[in-house]
Amino acid sequence: MRHYSLFLAVLGLLFTMASCQKNDYTSYLPSWKGFEFKSNGQVVDPKKEIYAGDAITITALQDQKGRLINATTYNWEIKAQIPNENGVYVDSVIRKSEHTNYDGTSNADPFIYFIIPQTAKEGIATVSFNATYSLSGQGVVVLDGSDYEHSNYISGNIRSTSSSYFGGANGTVTFTINKRQ
Repeated sequence: MRHYSLFLAVLGLLFTMASCQKNDYTSYLPSWKGFEFKSNGQVVDPKKEIYAGDAITITALQDQKGRLINATTYNWEIKAQIPNENGVYVDSVIRKSEHTNYDGTSNADPFIYFIIPQTAKEGIATVSFNATYSLSGQGVVVLDGSDYEHSNYISGNIRSTSSSYFGGANGTVTFTINKRQ
């Protein structure tokens, strides 16, 4: 009987040790590669291959996905020069805001789609990207996006910040609106 009791005690100890595994409840923000531009569905160089009238998709490319993130909001703002009714060029702003649940609904790369007006002025247009995250666990920042201006197909920069329960990312990039020959 004594061996049976000792066996049960050892078995109970093993079950207790197995159930005491430490779970990691750390929230990690995504790390970023930068921005990718597509014009009419094709990846393009944002300095040379974008024209007035083009349908543009700008995607903030994640290098590594985040973890234990809840409510997420992505905000985009694009500024370009467009003539007003008097023919004077003024800043035209396109804005898009999207709310999602990162771990529950979608952790896909955020993007904005728009069409550059035919009347847009040649020159530089600016893009601002902002993400806010509500974290499930203790927030930790991993690698930030860096400046990728050296690449033909990934450009701009995206930086992440995190506190205990909230996190965010901010990015900027420019592209050139060219005139068709």
